[in-house]
Amino acid sequence: MLNKIILSLGSNQDQEKNMAEAVRILRNQFVSIAFSNSVYTEPIGLTGSAPFLNRVAVAYTSEQPDEIKHLLKRIEYKLQRMPDDKNFGIVPIDIDLLQWNELILKPDDLRRYYIIEGIRALENEEFKQMK
Repeated sequence: MLNKIILSLGSNQDQEKNMAEAVRILRNQFVSIAFSNSVYTEPIGLTGSAPFLNRVAVAYTSEQPDEIKHLLKRIEYKLQRMPDDKNFGIVPIDIDLLQWNELILKPDDLRRYYIIEGIRALENEEFKQMK
């Protein structure tokens, strides 16, 4: 059985380059994945940070949540994300598992306008393809 997952991606350093590389890696990891358009947003909770480039992804996988989280951490590390970077306002890439099937893992993130809009756009596209 395939599990539906919702991911959020964000970057405030070399945003376009890091986002493109994260998307490339994720496309190679998941057989079925779709991405919303990217949107720049002001940082939340990071003083003096550059704007973030954000996007949402919906994917289908047979993996369990812990396996997905581990994969996402490996991708972040590959793109030079270090554990203490966020303390300095540096986020080369941040990839979070927001939802796994009906299990909501990051409720606050799912309330952000750009996440809501990204999910809505992807669901509309998925519905169009089903017709």
